[in-house]
Amino acid sequence: MNFLKEKIQKYHEKKLKDALKEMEFHLDRKKQLEMQLKIVSNDESKMEIKERIDNQNKTIAIWKKNIETIDKQLKKFEL
Repeated sequence: MNFLKEKIQKYHEKKLKDALKEMEFHLDRKKQLEMQLKIVSNDESKMEIKERIDNQNKTIAIWKKNIETIDKQLKKFEL
C-alpha cells in the first residue's frame, strides 16, 4: 500500500512542478506584453495587446486554481 501511495504522491508532485512552470511562463508572457503596451503608440495595437493580457490573466487564474487543487491532493497523501 505504501508503494502505491508513494507513486501517487510523486505523480502529484510532478504535476505541481509542471503547473508552477506553466504559471511562471504565463506570468512572464504577461510582463512582456505589458512592456510592449508601454512602447506601442498605435491604438489598434494597444487594443490587441490589452486583449492578449486579458487572455493571459484568465490563463493565470486557471493555473492558480489547478495548483490549489493539486496542493489539496498532495495534502491528502501526506497524512
